[in-house]
Amino acid sequence: MIQMTKTIKTIDTGIIDFVNKLSEGLILIPSFQREFVWGQDDIISLWESIYRFYPIGNILCWETGTRLNIHRRPGGAIHYDEATKSKRYVYILDGQQRATSMLMSMHKENIMVKERANFDHRLFYDGYNMKFFFAGEYMRRKRETGKDFLLSLHDIFIEGTAIMEGLTEKDNCTGQIKKGLLQLKNVFINYCLPVTTLYGYSTSDVSRIFERINQQGKRLKSMDIMIARTFQNYEYPVEEDL
Repeated sequence: MIQMTKTIKTIDTGIIDFVNKLSEGLILIPSFQREFVWGQDDIISLWESIYRFYPIGNILCWETGTRLNIHRRPGGAIHYDEATKSKRYVYILDGQQRATSMLMSMHKENIMVKERANFDHRLFYDGYNMKFFFAGEYMRRKRETGKDFLLSLHDIFIEGTAIMEGLTEKDNCTGQIKKGLLQLKNVFINYCLPVTTLYGYSTSDVSRIFERINQQGKRLKSMDIMIARTFQNYEYPVEEDL
């Protein structure tokens, strides 16, 4: 058996590039990760930090040729073997709440979350107030301020920063609105996430790393069933609250 050399690489990754990889299923969540638990305020706070160019922490991933029989995309969709035709799989070990929040905010369709299936997590930017808000508030804000500078993050994801350049040229774009739009444009051009990827690590290595990240070395109950849970061909995922 050939043993791979362990290496750790960190790459600064732009927001659109990172979210695109999540959307295409090139970065997955192993089934031993807990479900998405962040609330609305957490998601808004994340985007406010990004908007202000505050660091939001490292995303830790594991690239491996080992296929976890049950894994899922960020957002909770169960996902069997769509990750990559090259048979290399990338799993998030730390940062799935942030990653899932970013994907949900910019996705074309609402990604529903267990126990709050009726809430729309797609995010907008209010250029009038330089604030982020969820899709459910769109009609109210449109009535109060107009719609010219209410911008969907999904539109930015699809059309790029040109959409913001067009808005800054509108006759009713005030200096304050323009300042905010240019800041948002700068975020999508220059803000980078440090994505650290582990190569050559075994599943036992990864389970220990995951434990230490989450409970400072105190063994998680769920980790005791990790191997049975992820390496057998269950028809459905085994779920356990962490």
